[in-house]
Amino acid sequence: MIKRWISWINFALAAVGTALLLMSLWFLFSRPSEIFLGKVQEEKTTLPKRAFALPENAYAEIEKQLELQFTPLSIQLPDLRRFLIYYGKNGRPDANQKGVLLHFGLNGIKESAAVAENQKLYLIYDRSSSPGKYIFSPNNSPTPLWVEPRVNGDEVTVHVGMLDEKGNLIQEPALNAQFNLKGREFVRAGSNWEIGNQRVDGTLLARQKTRWFGKDKFMERHGGEEYRDFIGKERLDFGEGSDMYSVYVSLGDTLIWEGNRWKVVKPGKDSLGHPLLVVKQIDDRLMKFELWDVEGRGSIALNLLKSLEPKGVQNLTKNFKFLGARTRSQFVFEIDNERVLLSPYDWLLYTDGNWKKLATAQEIDDYVDRKTIGPLFVFDGIRKIGDQQVLSGALFNSTRSDLQAIELPVQQSGGSPIKDEAKGTVEGNAQLKQNADGKRPNEPVKKVQGANESKDNATE
Repeated sequence: MIKRWISWINFALAAVGTALLLMSLWFLFSRPSEIFLGKVQEEKTTLPKRAFALPENAYAEIEKQLELQFTPLSIQLPDLRRFLIYYGKNGRPDANQKGVLLHFGLNGIKESAAVAENQKLYLIYDRSSSPGKYIFSPNNSPTPLWVEPRVNGDEVTVHVGMLDEKGNLIQEPALNAQFNLKGREFVRAGSNWEIGNQRVDGTLLARQKTRWFGKDKFMERHGGEEYRDFIGKERLDFGEGSDMYSVYVSLGDTLIWEGNRWKVVKPGKDSLGHPLLVVKQIDDRLMKFELWDVEGRGSIALNLLKSLEPKGVQNLTKNFKFLGARTRSQFVFEIDNERVLLSPYDWLLYTDGNWKKLATAQEIDDYVDRKTIGPLFVFDGIRKIGDQQVLSGALFNSTRSDLQAIELPVQQSGGSPIKDEAKGTVEGNAQLKQNADGKRPNEPVKKVQGANESKDNATE
């Protein structure tokens, strides 16, 4: 049944298709070959009115009365407030106050430039970069654009100048001709500011092994004329071991970094071109510094705490035993079970658990320059207090920041005291008789003289 219906549907579709084909053929052959068009009537059109409606002679009269003026494009001052940066002035103590350098930067470039107050700082507009930007003229060579700064408190007043192609000064707009800039902190890359291959920050002194123990009591007592500039000053020790060195400073002193070490100089031509360290404050336990870079663009505050050394060196002389007087200026002692011949101003250094007499110029120089360190006993002589003879001297601690007067009662175990004709005592002999170097007791001696005296004593 279903097959029969499908067959009928197919026959119906075929019949419809045949009918449509026959109709399309009939329309194709029955269409005429030509189409008749009626008569087209032409419509009358009108042209637009002329723009110049007046007669030609009327325009000729107008031309005589009309004159056009040519005004070239005017060049104006750029607004440099958006580009110029003020980093402040050179505040180093060695800066010339009549020509203090003012430091400037420009947005978009790393370079900075410095110029004295009321001097011209020339600029260039670099069109080769994308986008264009302002740069400083190399070596501050003259260009048509410049700025002239003048210090105004914490700010700087900037005058802008520019020349046109004819060399005329441009002053408009007035808003861009003068403006004020506030100082901005100069931010440098950490690797750009180093001292002795060490970056500069608040820990610089600690990394340089800096120690401060106070005034040098040894220099004050025995420095003499050669070291008079050290008296009353604070000693700073830098480094350690064989590389250690010392400088002596007071409030307001300035140091420069030269030859891989700090050196005290007066602000001026000797300090220019070097990092500068200024002593700003000295308290009982704290010393404050101000460190300036070479250009004077920035500074950093540094603090140094006073180092303390345990006391208790007074017992180091307990084993000194007086045996007798050999001559008027030589005395025999037993120290650590060894006989030692001492004269006034002889130096005994306590090192490695034993007392050692500094007998050569090199040994004395090493102690003075702190190449060798330890408690030092300086023998002043034997004197009499009442009925008692005492060993008189001074004991310095290892940092030479403390001095103790030593007076040890002595008992003669051999020999006899040398009597002086005036007083009849060793004390009188020590006070009145000049030593081999021509110095009287209690007079300061130089380190070389001390070495010579020690040599003479050893020869005797």
